[in-house]
Amino acid sequence: MTKASAQPWRRLDASVLTRLEPDIAAIASAAMEQVHAGLRNPLDDRTAANLHITLDVALAAFFSEIGHPDTTADREVYRAQGRAQHTAGRSLEEMLGFYQSAALGVWRQLTSAAPAVDLPTQAIVELGEALFAFIAELSAAAADGYAEARSQAARAGQARRDRLLGLLLTEPDAARDVLDDAASQAAWELPGRLAVAVTSAEVASRLLDRMPGRVLIGRHDELTAVVMPADRFEWYLGRLRDLLGTDQAGVGPVVPLRSAALSARRASALWRLTSTGALGDGAIVHTTEHRIDLLLTADPELAAEFAKDLLAPLAGLPEPARRRLTATLAAWLARPDQPQAIGGELHVHVQTVRYRIRQLRTLFGGTIDDPAGRFALATALRIDPHVSSLGSREPTNPPVGSERDVHSLRPDDREQP
Repeated sequence: MTKASAQPWRRLDASVLTRLEPDIAAIASAAMEQVHAGLRNPLDDRTAANLHITLDVALAAFFSEIGHPDTTADREVYRAQGRAQHTAGRSLEEMLGFYQSAALGVWRQLTSAAPAVDLPTQAIVELGEALFAFIAELSAAAADGYAEARSQAARAGQARRDRLLGLLLTEPDAARDVLDDAASQAAWELPGRLAVAVTSAEVASRLLDRMPGRVLIGRHDELTAVVMPADRFEWYLGRLRDLLGTDQAGVGPVVPLRSAALSARRASALWRLTSTGALGDGAIVHTTEHRIDLLLTADPELAAEFAKDLLAPLAGLPEPARRRLTATLAAWLARPDQPQAIGGELHVHVQTVRYRIRQLRTLFGGTIDDPAGRFALATALRIDPHVSSLGSREPTNPPVGSERDVHSLRPDDREQP
């Protein structure tokens, strides 16, 4: 229902129509002629019949509402036409063009009698303004119906694509005929090879209407999954990067269709690692570049426990000392017995390096000089940035060193070379 306050035709003097004595049949014919004149291709019979019906209803409504500000107006017929236009696969722009052309034909036919009845110019102007305002309201109603049908179709289409996504990513052993049927319903061609990217759930709305149709997008384990065929993988990936903004996506390896779930698992694990900040802030993070990180954190709880236990001697130190000794430990493990090189890397005097190594030996005992111990410590240092948020840094039962060793460091944390 529409209010009359914004409908200028309702405020017109109804005597204008009496003087013009409009011939509705002639006006409808003129309107259709104007529509046909603006066409590049002839209308099919069904569309033409629809237009005739809508035009007759519109003319009857326009003439009956002139001078009647208190009556209500139902625009459902125009919303229905908008829905039908979408269902027929025709464009909204085409339908609105029909409305504008018809309005022009009505206006020309309606005012053709104006000179004969000596209708004042102001009355003609007001009639024109009212007519085109009326058509604008009908066009808006038709556009609403079109948008409603498009939204319903999009929801239905997304539901079918979500079902296909679920089959690909959670049921890797689904029969090929089941996949083929789901892909057919979703209007998506199954690729031979693909890769899956995973990002936050909030990103889905940003991607759905802006990624190419060949990319399958939907919700997966409370995240957004993006399935990209391998044939144009780099192009799809570039488009995804542009749309992510400040968000990040983990990208799984390119795999055969039957291994889509594997690509999704790795992408999901990698995306969760991005939240630690240890993988940088790039929009796209590839599993192929972080296989060691994925391998070491495949069991996050075990990884956190391992890193916590191995690095427990550092946990009780003041934060500045802990940072310095952690950096020195990492450099020492990479270059054992090379204090000069370590000093250059850390930008400190070689004597400072030797002092810190003595501190580390106090904390870790002989572990930092034992090959197996060094390997374990290097692994813990690699894991720690990814999993430190899973547990406290407070030591429980330090496996090496002792509580006395931790507190034997100077409490004021001043380095003494």
